[in-house]
Amino acid sequence: MHKKQVSIFIPDSFLSETSDLKIKTSKIGVIGRALALFKIDQIVIYKDLSQNDDKYVTDADFMADVLEYMDTPQYLRKKVFPIRSELKHVGILPPLRTPHHPTESDLKVGDYRQGFTVKRNKKGTYIDIGMKMDSDMKGMENLAFCKEQLSVNKVFSFRVTKLAKEVIVTPDEPDDVYWGYKTLSTHKSLKNSLKLVNPDFVVETTRYADTINSIFNEFEEKLDKADNIAIVFGGPYSSISEDLSGFSWDLVKLNTIPSQGTETVRTEEAVISTLSIINMLLNFC
Repeated sequence: MHKKQVSIFIPDSFLSETSDLKIKTSKIGVIGRALALFKIDQIVIYKDLSQNDDKYVTDADFMADVLEYMDTPQYLRKKVFPIRSELKHVGILPPLRTPHHPTESDLKVGDYRQGFTVKRNKKGTYIDIGMKMDSDMKGMENLAFCKEQLSVNKVFSFRVTKLAKEVIVTPDEPDDVYWGYKTLSTHKSLKNSLKLVNPDFVVETTRYADTINSIFNEFEEKLDKADNIAIVFGGPYSSISEDLSGFSWDLVKLNTIPSQGTETVRTEEAVISTLSIINMLLNFC
């Protein structure tokens, strides 16, 4: 079956209900786990135009940093993320436990790993892929080698091609397992953020739309035909304020929590509820 691209969009006002850094970090952790749980390809943080200033720019960048931290394998985090005060609570974040976060250090030819490019020379690039050295190899650097010259201080995906005196890797990424999500903070309106992704089907979640059960067959058919799906969510203080109709994409407004028992639904609750339904439709219907 052809792999569909699925992205979710959340506003930069997502964290606006609290000023507590630990709570903010925890809320982002819920989103990160949902992305991994439902195999989402990308999360886009857009500017909430219902708020008339740029006060959430810092929050948007913080969300992006924490989400990227979660998606980065544990063995690379110290290299990718220097110590910063705003990341002091990342220890409370739940692990993703996805295939690109291996829990074993043993390597086999054909294994895939994410790696951090440490240094390069005329022959190629040295990569940290989280190897641990045997006791009789402690004097050696625990770096793999790639015969291509890559940008330094970047994270790439690699496949192990040779295990000998030197571990040889080549840039590659598996296409048959979930390999994490990408994070994009645009500082742009929702419309302009959607244009960057160029979806063919947009799902706008709102309590004021038709409930999922009332348009189930129509929604399932549109979902089945789509290749690039965008699911958009509003913020804590309002539904989506922009009119998303009249563009190249097909648009459906949807209420995924019929007869909600609470006065409001938090964004992270809407994300989990919506993705659980769409996951079922994409995989089992």
